[in-house]
Amino acid sequence: MQTSSLFTAMSGLEDIDAQLQAVSANIANANTPGYAAVQAQAETATYTGANAPPGGAVVATLPGPDLKQGSMTHTGDDLDVGLSGDSWLTVQTANGTALTRDGALSISNAGLLTDSSGNPVLGLGGTPISLPQLSSIKIGADGTISGVVAGSGGSLAQAFGQIAMVASPSGSLTPLGNSLYQAQPGAPLVPSADGALHQGYLNGSNVDPTMAMMQMIDDSKSYELQAQLTKSQSSASSDLNTLLAQG
Repeated sequence: MQTSSLFTAMSGLEDIDAQLQAVSANIANANTPGYAAVQAQAETATYTGANAPPGGAVVATLPGPDLKQGSMTHTGDDLDVGLSGDSWLTVQTANGTALTRDGALSISNAGLLTDSSGNPVLGLGGTPISLPQLSSIKIGADGTISGVVAGSGGSLAQAFGQIAMVASPSGSLTPLGNSLYQAQPGAPLVPSADGALHQGYLNGSNVDPTMAMMQMIDDSKSYELQAQLTKSQSSASSDLNTLLAQG
C-alpha cells in the first residue's frame, strides 16, 4: 500500500530532478550562440479513477524555452548575423522548418547558405538561398544578400536573395537541439514586423550563468532534502504495510 504522502514525496523528487536537468542544460549551453534557456516549473496534478492514488501530486512541466534574445557580440565575420526585434531565422531540416537565432552562417560546397549545423537557411518564399562564389558579401538589415561574384573582374555588387525573418509563433516552442526550435503544429510563421539583421555579430545565449549556478545549488539542496523525506515516507509506508499484514 502506497500512502498519499509517499506518492506526493516521490512526485516532488521527480519535479526537482526535472528542474536540475533543465538548469544543467542551461549551464552547459551558456556560451552557445542563439541558445534559449530551458524553463521548468511545478504544477499540482489531481489523479482520478479507480486505481488512482489518493490526493494530488507535484509534477514538473516544461513550458518551453525563454524567448528573450541573448545580447549581441561583435565577431567581424561577414557570414555572422545577429538578430534584433522579435525575429528568428528559418532553416530547412529533415523534420521540416525550424527556427533559430544562431546566426553563425556559412556557404556549403553546393553554394547553399546554411546554419552552423549545415541546414539550409530559408529566404522569402520558404526556399533555400543559393549563392555563387563571391569575393565579398554584404547582408543588409532586411536580410538582403549582395556581393561581388569572384573572378568577374568587376566591383559591382549584385543581389542574390533575402534571408527571411519570422516573428515568434503562438504557443511554446519545442527545442530540437543545436539552438533549433520548432513551432507547435499548425502555428503559422509570419514575417517579423521589427526584425533586423546585423552583419558581423552573433546573438549569445540568454542564460544568466550566475543565476543558473545559484539555482543549481538551491535545487541540489532541495533534492537532497526531498530524497530524505521520500526515504522517511517509504519507511513509514513499509511499516504500515507490515502492521496491516499482521493485523
